[in-house]
Amino acid sequence: MARSILILLLYALCAAPAQARRVVSLMPSYTEIVFALGAGGELAGVSNFCDWPPEAAKIEKTGDYLRPNVEKVYSLKPDVVLAGPWASGSPGKQLAGMGIKVLTVPEERSVADIFATVRLIAAELGRRKQGERLVKKLSAALPARLPEKPLRVYIEADAGGWTPGGRSFLNDAARLAGGRNIFAGEDRGYFQASWEEVLLLDPEAVVLLAGTKEEFLARPMAGGLAAVKSGRIITGLDRNAFSRPGPRLFGEIKRLGEFLYGKK
Repeated sequence: MARSILILLLYALCAAPAQARRVVSLMPSYTEIVFALGAGGELAGVSNFCDWPPEAAKIEKTGDYLRPNVEKVYSLKPDVVLAGPWASGSPGKQLAGMGIKVLTVPEERSVADIFATVRLIAAELGRRKQGERLVKKLSAALPARLPEKPLRVYIEADAGGWTPGGRSFLNDAARLAGGRNIFAGEDRGYFQASWEEVLLLDPEAVVLLAGTKEEFLARPMAGGLAAVKSGRIITGLDRNAFSRPGPRLFGEIKRLGEFLYGKK
């Protein structure tokens, strides 16, 4: 009997996935997910843009997430590097050639993809249960009902008319907040929309992640937009939280819904 129990214990130990103890995260959203999973202490390095939670500021920086400092990453001796789709490029190949495991996380093009990212990272860190709890918590934060006739929304993600198309998670975020991205029909992630296009599509709400309301209202013919007439020029979202496919996005989706429909 004792021998059988010992064999079972040895089998369980061998079958259990090894937990990564030194992690380098090259995307702000991955860093936020790692902390949300309770594994922030395993982060040995993060990108220069990883600024949330505040504890991330104390972790070694590894450069731009598109052009990480490969030598710096190697010096941190990570068990795994969490990287985006660019990992198949030169930096990823260099790291893999050095014997470092690179986990390539697919681009998130919907809110459901964020759940997939959470599960992928959780599995890599040996925290599947925590991953499922986090997915359940984030799912519960989403609105239970959506309006039958969603408001037409224009999201200006950056100066110069940069906006999300139908292949962006922000397009899905607008839908879950009760809106409909006016560029949802564009089969691309982000692109520069012309001001003439915005005027033609006449959004009923405008979300500004860059610039001010006053600057927007100063644009030619802006006063004729339905969004301006109804007073729905939204500037109160947290830009980083809303524009990153991480845990904080879900709170911003709820806030956007409140801005759109005047909920308190």
